[in-house]
Amino acid sequence: MAHPLCRRAINRRVSGSEREWPLDWFRRMTGGGFGRGLSWGCGLGAFERNAIRIGLVEQIDAFDVSAASLEEARRAAAEEGLAGIAYALGNFDDPVLEAGRYDIVFFHASLHHVSELERLFRRLALALKPRGWIYVDEYVGPSRTHWSPKALVLAQAVLDMVPDEGKLRAKLEPPIEVNDPSEAVRSDEIPRFLTDFFDILNFRPYGGQVTDLVMPCVSASWAASNEGSKWIQAMLDIEDWQLSALPCENHHLVAYGRLKGADALPVALLRREARRLSRRLARSG
Repeated sequence: MAHPLCRRAINRRVSGSEREWPLDWFRRMTGGGFGRGLSWGCGLGAFERNAIRIGLVEQIDAFDVSAASLEEARRAAAEEGLAGIAYALGNFDDPVLEAGRYDIVFFHASLHHVSELERLFRRLALALKPRGWIYVDEYVGPSRTHWSPKALVLAQAVLDMVPDEGKLRAKLEPPIEVNDPSEAVRSDEIPRFLTDFFDILNFRPYGGQVTDLVMPCVSASWAASNEGSKWIQAMLDIEDWQLSALPCENHHLVAYGRLKGADALPVALLRREARRLSRRLARSG
């Protein structure tokens, strides 16, 4: 995502403009001005600082599992003179949240680390005010146990076309992070949870099904060269084609919406509990 051509493609696929970033687009679409937000997995806090900086939200409670990251986030916010961000330790899979406290919840590259999605969404439904908002910018590609050789075919064909001097390695492997069992633990289930609990107002897939796999296999210096840039643009064109023809192959999305009304939430909760029990029975059987 750091390569300029990839960044422009992401912005265009989400906002329609290569120059408008997803969070700025969300602010434009909704008007911003949210009161209190909740952010899970804030890490070093760049997302939360930006949300405060652009006036998207007045206050944010930001949680992370890393005390060191939280300390660095506090330092960076203080250096910028930004007020309104409260940092605290918090567990994704067992969140402790005050009922009816939040106007909006943000997930920025964090929801795909959650294994207890049922528990998290149940508690979010209580923590958000009626018809509260959600904004997600997430990896929703194959979960770590759901990769198959078929999912690598197109990306491998693209990598095969890269000249040898540009390659760090020639063979793709499923991108499973061995040292982090939370990485993409249930990522491909996220869209279903979003639509179960929220009325989604905008759903913008932005690809990655090729670039996620291929970019780590090419050298940064070659990717920055004129030849490399032309090749990366061609790869992004292939992604655009596949997003149009096979949107189900998408790996990343930006979406936002509002918590379902009181009449629909109980149905969502019962449906999710039934699925949870079904998953448990399948594992035990």
